[in-house]
Amino acid sequence: MITFYGYNTINSLKVMMFLMETDLPHDFVPINIRGGDQHTPDFRAVNPAGKIPVIVQDGKALTESNAILMHLARKTNWGLPEGAEDHLLSLLFYQASTQGPYFGQVEYWSGLAPKPNPDALAQYTGIANRVITVLDEQLANQDYLCGDGYSIADISFFPWLDHHKELNLSLTEAPHVQAWLARVKARPATQKACRLLEAYHLAPPKKPD
Repeated sequence: MITFYGYNTINSLKVMMFLMETDLPHDFVPINIRGGDQHTPDFRAVNPAGKIPVIVQDGKALTESNAILMHLARKTNWGLPEGAEDHLLSLLFYQASTQGPYFGQVEYWSGLAPKPNPDALAQYTGIANRVITVLDEQLANQDYLCGDGYSIADISFFPWLDHHKELNLSLTEAPHVQAWLARVKARPATQKACRLLEAYHLAPPKKPD
């Protein structure tokens, strides 16, 4: 049995999507990161870094969402593109090093920062748009990021791209990403994962007066 610590966050959604695709038995433990649950001694005993998501299986904890995806994919033999694992690894690292951090910066400078910084927002938006262009080029002649089959690479990129409107990022010049996003959103497992985590409302942090 897997114990899954998470909340309604981008990275938790990745893990939940995988669990819904594979029907792996699990217990979900909500960790409200805006309520400070990640700082409790009980959770720090699970992950000293105080981050979610985390899974615990056979007494061992595993952190970092893309590492969790790869671990579970190898355990279940699901979501691994045949003959393309090197490309899959490159995509997972690209998501973790570029899409995730820079989309996160766009989110921060779009409304969470105490003071606006138009230059920072413009810089990070430019990088985020480049990510969209790169993915659109990859999807020009295939349905999914690693070819014709759905994989954990698609899961890893989906949550941030599903929030592109909230980030004021346009997909107008990325028709292949638009079509891919619709395909992933139409999957029953994606819809179920989103519904399950939406029950845990993550309120935005209060800005200082």
